[in-house]
Amino acid sequence: MENLPGSGYVASTEKSEDQPKTEKPRARFGLISALVRLGLAVLILVLAVYWAFSWVAQRPDAPQRMNRERTFTVEVIDPVYASHSSSITAYGQVASARTIELRSLVAGRVLEISPDFAVGSQVEEGDVLVRVDPFTYTGAVVEARAAVADAELSLAEAEEAYALEQSAITAAQEALTSAQTDLERARSLLSSGAATQQTVDTRALTVSERQQALDQRQSNLVTLNAQILRQQAAIAQAGYALESAERDLANTEITAPFTGIVTARNVTASAYVGANEAVASIYESDALEVSFMVSDATYATLRRDGLFDRSVEVSRTTGTDAERISGRIARVAPEIDSATGGVTLYAELDSEGAELLRPGTFVSVEVEGVTHENTLLVPETALYDDNHLYVIRDGRMAAVDVDIRDRDGAQIIISADIAEGERIITTRLSQAGEGVAVQVEGEEQATGPQGGDGPGGPGGGPVVIGRGPGG
Repeated sequence: MENLPGSGYVASTEKSEDQPKTEKPRARFGLISALVRLGLAVLILVLAVYWAFSWVAQRPDAPQRMNRERTFTVEVIDPVYASHSSSITAYGQVASARTIELRSLVAGRVLEISPDFAVGSQVEEGDVLVRVDPFTYTGAVVEARAAVADAELSLAEAEEAYALEQSAITAAQEALTSAQTDLERARSLLSSGAATQQTVDTRALTVSERQQALDQRQSNLVTLNAQILRQQAAIAQAGYALESAERDLANTEITAPFTGIVTARNVTASAYVGANEAVASIYESDALEVSFMVSDATYATLRRDGLFDRSVEVSRTTGTDAERISGRIARVAPEIDSATGGVTLYAELDSEGAELLRPGTFVSVEVEGVTHENTLLVPETALYDDNHLYVIRDGRMAAVDVDIRDRDGAQIIISADIAEGERIITTRLSQAGEGVAVQVEGEEQATGPQGGDGPGGPGGGPVVIGRGPGG
């Protein structure tokens, strides 16, 4: 260190001669301590390994596990070949097959409205709902009837004149014939000298006059016939006018065309209604239908088996009760729904019970399915990979290929070749496979090949799963 001025301290610049002698013993002691610790660690490790091997060598041998085959308890059904049909469930909406808008066919002031004519009320066929003032239309009927009577009277006069003219023509024809006979006789007498030429000329003039009279009568008859035709046309025209006036008079009473439910009312008492003005809307309560959608594949199946007149059952749940109405498929929508690819069907509902429904109600629709002859009905749990099931054959599982024909809820309609006496396994097993030992629930298990008492029985050790004989 440097000397600090004024501090009175002088730093020593020389090292102490005793310092190296002190550091050497300390280094030697640290090395010995490290070697001792390492030796202790190695000794502990060796002792631990020795103890582990000794414990393993002295451990008693584990008992041998008995390789015994496991037998599964299953439920079965007997195969019953019969005709089976599945029901198709869909959801639809009720609509009215017949809805009309009542319009006033005549103009006038509303005199009366039926007290039963209200939105939501039921009206019967023929009920008068609205009365329009009939005064003007009654007068039109009176005038039309007078016109018809006048035309009929004129026709009667023309027909009478026609009949008289026909009688006159008959008389004129007879007079002409007589004059012609006299003329021929005079000409015969003239050749023999018994008559003069003047007589012949006179009689010829008479024939000419009578011919002219006959022609005039016939001309009059044509005129009278035309007059009759005109009067007949006038009667027809007057009759049409009368019918139109009577219809207008009848239309002053607006009646219900069928028994139905009023959905709208657009008229009030003392108001003026114009011709063709809408006064109400009514749908027929006995003509309801339900529209529902099925997939294109289901539609194709139903069409092959007969689509129209196929039975359906419509149900609607209200609280704890379910209302059921029968019906039949009547028609198909003209187009396929582009969004879903489904086909909309329409079923007409039977009138019995249909009064419980209203248009717009959402319902469940159950359609009578296709009938499959000589098929089996099995639960879904019996089917594996949608192409096979298992039967019991000599106490073991045996696979049988199946063809799925249809589905009915949790039941599947299949066709399969199952030998007589074999039973179908309905219990779902994760270890299912060809040759797995099984026993029917409720039936006594036969003693196995090892002579034991079955899994878990007396004398039975741990159980392992085996497949096949001796597995």
